[in-house]
Amino acid sequence: MKKFLVLLSVGLLSGCAANMDKTAKTDSLSELALPKSIKHNDKNYQLKEQQDLQTIARYVYFEGKENLKNWKSAVELLLDRNPEQRSLSNRIQLRQRVYENTGVEHFKLYEEKGDLYAFVIYKPSPLHNDWQVDVARGHEVENCGFVQYQYSLKIPKSKKILNMGQVKLIGYLKKYVVDKELARIAKTPWRFECVKPAGAK
Repeated sequence: MKKFLVLLSVGLLSGCAANMDKTAKTDSLSELALPKSIKHNDKNYQLKEQQDLQTIARYVYFEGKENLKNWKSAVELLLDRNPEQRSLSNRIQLRQRVYENTGVEHFKLYEEKGDLYAFVIYKPSPLHNDWQVDVARGHEVENCGFVQYQYSLKIPKSKKILNMGQVKLIGYLKKYVVDKELARIAKTPWRFECVKPAGAK
């Protein structure tokens, strides 16, 4: 998925271990009670990719036969075990700096009722031909860390999109994708919790 490195950078700056061994764990690490599938917008997404970097882990869900190289929409769960006990306000400030430093122009992060909400709009690039919209909700889960639910959608460069100026296009994406999806995830009851790792006391 486009810009996974942005959130990975956030995790690394948060004190994430740089060890890229996907299997590296210790008995003390928290684990999400992972669903095998997630339903979003009446579509079923299956867990296809996962990576655990000790203090941060990510789990990516795709529809049907889609995968990291070929997808139209996706759901991601991110677990930041948060050993530094970062507050939501600190987390927002850190992400803002990362987005600004990596040239991301269209984004917003805010706290509401103790949760973090965010959207990011990525422009097409030489490597990625489509626009991409990410909307997310993050929640601090007791005895687990910070858990983020993110929905990502690619917007192909259709004739309608190509005929819009950038200002009009950003407004269109905010109104018809960002606002609707943020409202949807805000209304959805939070359902992601932690479990004790196998063998933990």
